[in-house]
Amino acid sequence: MAQQLKAGGTALPSPTVIKSSEEVIWSSRTGRSTASGKMIGDVIAEKKTVDIEWGVLTEAEMKTIQDALVSGFFTFSLYDCGTVTITVYRGTLEKEHLGYIGDGTYYYKSATVSVIER
Repeated sequence: MAQQLKAGGTALPSPTVIKSSEEVIWSSRTGRSTASGKMIGDVIAEKKTVDIEWGVLTEAEMKTIQDALVSGFFTFSLYDCGTVTITVYRGTLEKEHLGYIGDGTYYYKSATVSVIER
């Protein structure tokens, strides 16, 4: 996948899977009317969540990901019907270790993370 992701201005390694979703945030008094059964409420906002998966990564590539996906809020850019830049925070960065496989480089078998719009 040739998708270019950027976190805080740093280009991330190309992922193998990107899933994006847009959640509609409703007002606190949203629900069904007991009189008519119709849905009532107001849309407050729409927020994006991006789930990212990487395949085999070198230690240097993993370090780039770890350093760019900081704790707290940061800017994140991806292509989703055009280039989109949003302010996000990250979920848990999960890594599956592969180890040294004979060439002197440490590898990770995979990594996953979700970034959630603020």
